[in-house]
Amino acid sequence: MTLFRCYFLIILCTGPLLAQESLREYEVARISFEGNETLRSDVLLGVMQTRPTPAAFWQFLYTISEKLGDKPEYFVPFVFDADFERLKTFYQDQGFFQSRLDTGIVMDADEQSVTLTVKVQEGPRSVIDSIRYIGFDHLPADMADEIEQNPIVKAGDPFIMEQVVAERGRLVNAFFNNGFVHVRVDTVVGHLYESTGNIFLIFAFSRGNRFTFGDVSVRQDSTVREQVEEEVILRHLDFRKGDFYSEAKKVESERNLNRLGVFETSRVEPLVDTAEDSLLAIPMRVFARSRPFHELVPEIGVNDENNAFNIQVGLGYTNRNFYGGARNFSTRLRLQVQSIQDMEFSRVFGGTGLKDSTVLGSAELSIRLVQPYFFNNKTTLTPSVSYLLEKKTPEYYNPIFIGRVNVASQFAQYTSGSIEWNLERIAFEVVDPAAPLPSFSETAIDRRPQFNSILTFTIQRDKRNDIFNPSSGFVHSASVEEAGILPSLFGGVFGSNLPYSTYYKLSGFLQWYWDPSGHHDMIWAVRVRGGFAELYGNSPAPVPITRRFYAGGSGSVRGWKARDLGAVVKTDEGGTALVEANLEARWNPLKNAGRFAFIEFNRLSFVFFYDIGNVWADLMRVRASEVAMASGIGIRYNTVAGPVRIDFGFRVYDPAAPREHRWITQKRFFKETLSNLVPHIGIGHSF
Repeated sequence: MTLFRCYFLIILCTGPLLAQESLREYEVARISFEGNETLRSDVLLGVMQTRPTPAAFWQFLYTISEKLGDKPEYFVPFVFDADFERLKTFYQDQGFFQSRLDTGIVMDADEQSVTLTVKVQEGPRSVIDSIRYIGFDHLPADMADEIEQNPIVKAGDPFIMEQVVAERGRLVNAFFNNGFVHVRVDTVVGHLYESTGNIFLIFAFSRGNRFTFGDVSVRQDSTVREQVEEEVILRHLDFRKGDFYSEAKKVESERNLNRLGVFETSRVEPLVDTAEDSLLAIPMRVFARSRPFHELVPEIGVNDENNAFNIQVGLGYTNRNFYGGARNFSTRLRLQVQSIQDMEFSRVFGGTGLKDSTVLGSAELSIRLVQPYFFNNKTTLTPSVSYLLEKKTPEYYNPIFIGRVNVASQFAQYTSGSIEWNLERIAFEVVDPAAPLPSFSETAIDRRPQFNSILTFTIQRDKRNDIFNPSSGFVHSASVEEAGILPSLFGGVFGSNLPYSTYYKLSGFLQWYWDPSGHHDMIWAVRVRGGFAELYGNSPAPVPITRRFYAGGSGSVRGWKARDLGAVVKTDEGGTALVEANLEARWNPLKNAGRFAFIEFNRLSFVFFYDIGNVWADLMRVRASEVAMASGIGIRYNTVAGPVRIDFGFRVYDPAAPREHRWITQKRFFKETLSNLVPHIGIGHSF
């Protein structure tokens, strides 16, 4: 009898374990949710650790390499039990205090799979009835206004625990950035009214003493010979002695110093522990290490601009502290030769020079000065001059002189803007007088130079988490451009009767980035851009060729070469209306891989892209049927200067082709589509 009891106890204890071990061989075929009317199924699935098994194709790739595919997902009962508890807690945190959850499990012994169902009765959702603040009495007026602006939670909102926690953090930061270094959260309590099911919130804080910034000292790295004047550093701080202590101002001061470009590193830090009550004025120290003031940098590169193989060489000189004040002076000389393999050097250097039909390319000399402190430490003044000699076709070339004054300002942490005035003299030199004029010229008078005065205002909001390799955030930019009003009003001042263009131009772009997995496995990137330019007031000249829109190329619709796409007479002369959109899936299957020889596989990634767009002669001619489409794949290899990019694009829809031959499905795949792949190379992501 005693022996029987022992066997019985062993079976009771080990039976569930054996059952769990056997269930580990069952793959999770599907996870579904029923009754969830408010919270989406993908949100609920994100709370769980149990996952549906991937498709057979990805499992097959996983057997080849763990970096290429995904492993099968098996049913683990105790993990699913924990998921069930997490889901119940999640519903409570979303304000569904009367929610009820149940599960359904269907096993298929033949397929060795399990289908899981989570059944939800959400019930009513609690809202925030009212909010009480303790410790907020007798606040300074400016701080009270800051707290009242843009609250994360307010009466009438659904109760969401994550937002309550975020509001607590916002309030703590408001105190901390207004001198209350010792602020303490006594309690954040939510009382549930049984009668209504709503929530009464209480935020209780203890403020402590209010601190100020004390004496500010500057220390520069003594091992570096070149030093920046101390007053330059001090004027780029966002605080002064006697201001109430603010962590936000300290961080923004570091950003101001880093934006100067003259420091290799800079730090702003308190000299004493901010927890010391005996010293209400906190002394601060700024540490900075300067970069070399003088820098001479050679440049060499290749690109596919203008549908050809181009070699670009250049030399740049930079002085980061020009006559003191952290002024940045730079000059650049760049030469670009197009289709160098076709150039007849004996003729070119024998006397024909630019007039030789084999010479195509450009030369540019530019000089720029950046004044970093212009009225305040958030605004810079940048005058510059450039001389550009462009020869894009054998028939003519364009000597272009540009004088520019730019005033740029950082309006807020993520928002900046600029206003720019350009004076452009664009000459038109015909190599062969008998050659036809370009399509944008209609009479012989158009052979005369244009002298344009152009005003541009730009505003941009940039919340990317990384400039070179963003995985989240966005960039929004809009520009308004006007040309002609100044010469129209003050033409005599310029002392020239040259024709000029009168037009207005609107342009902008929107870019978004997101990482669904949160692990940089697959990053999605989207860009939409467009604009148009319109002549007004009987303009004496057309829109300058330097201010037109162009389509095709590595940063545009990649099924076409640079400036090779357009519903216009000549694509290399551009148009005045543009619509484009780009979608990229940036896949990083080798991010945890090792290296082979000099290749680090974790730096290698792949891109799948789809581009649409075109450029038109004017806005009224835009047609949906003329929107070109392209797709393709690319390879990226990350370097310190950004990713090296190689893309291969093919045309999905070509609006310029005969009607019966426009879509990819109407073409022979290998002989027409793949054989006409367009390669693109460059540095950095396309956008």
